[in-house]
Amino acid sequence: MGQGILITGTDTGAGKTYVACLLGSRLLREGVAVLPLKPVESGCAPGADGRPFPADATVLRDAFAPGLSVSAVCRYPLAAVLSPHLAARAEGISIDPARMRQTVIDAVTAMDVVLIEGAGGLTVEIRERYSFADLARDLSLHVLIVAGNRLGVLNHLKLTLHYLQSEAIPLFGVILNDLTLEPFSARETNETEAHRIVGEGYLGRVPYGAAFLPEEIFSRFHRVMLQIKHDSSLPDLGQGKLD
Repeated sequence: MGQGILITGTDTGAGKTYVACLLGSRLLREGVAVLPLKPVESGCAPGADGRPFPADATVLRDAFAPGLSVSAVCRYPLAAVLSPHLAARAEGISIDPARMRQTVIDAVTAMDVVLIEGAGGLTVEIRERYSFADLARDLSLHVLIVAGNRLGVLNHLKLTLHYLQSEAIPLFGVILNDLTLEPFSARETNETEAHRIVGEGYLGRVPYGAAFLPEEIFSRFHRVMLQIKHDSSLPDLGQGKLD
């Protein structure tokens, strides 16, 4: 049994896909059997066949799972630029959380690590009254937060952490992701404060445009993976609270 990690953001546009690609590529180079999943992607432009084309899922596939079909990475590509549950409703598509959970369970059973990228933030709904937080809780997934380094991120980070704690969803860690080369007053203080707020769960900062994952981030990421693997008190995947 491998590890499933839900990658969420402090907001939309925080850089989840980019950071997931850096992580997945590095794990692959280390010989880890790693798989990307983007269960649902909204805001998809039409592809060559006229159907919604999941660009983020394709980037993930190309980065560290080129042998997969895009449909294996993303089961629900949606056209509307809306929260997944609203996009699905607008398009007359029924999203099945049970099927989504089983897809994750099957992947984690077969691989060492599965990186599951959400949409936007933690409380974004997949289906009405069923969010990515619910998916993480139901499958006992640890959550990796990608915090976009911009003004206001500290408040968003605190709110996300507070929600995780209130729902008893375990934190994997936090990565601060630079979103621009342009200087702004909070760039450096965001990192200092994020480290203070998160403590040992702070994995580090990705510079804007980095082609590879910084070594200190991977070292901390790998350490957390090992801690989770050897923590016998943790529930098995799929043994969370299924409401």
